[in-house]
Amino acid sequence: MADITFDRANIPVAVAAQALKLDCQTVRLLLQNKLVDWGLAYKRPGSSQYSYIIYPKKFYESTGYKFEESRGI
Repeated sequence: MADITFDRANIPVAVAAQALKLDCQTVRLLLQNKLVDWGLAYKRPGSSQYSYIIYPKKFYESTGYKFEESRGI
């Protein structure tokens, strides 16, 4: 089996939501509450807003969806 390469370090929340057939807010809440292992939510010092990281390889392993830049949203 050939290794799969990932050309991005992060998947946009909107793309993950579309792949999972969920709305963006649900994906954000999953990340904020640490209910999934394919990403994380964090707040920068002094900020009240979350930032999100969704790991392409872990997302692929969990869902079978491989994000490709050209596919977009």
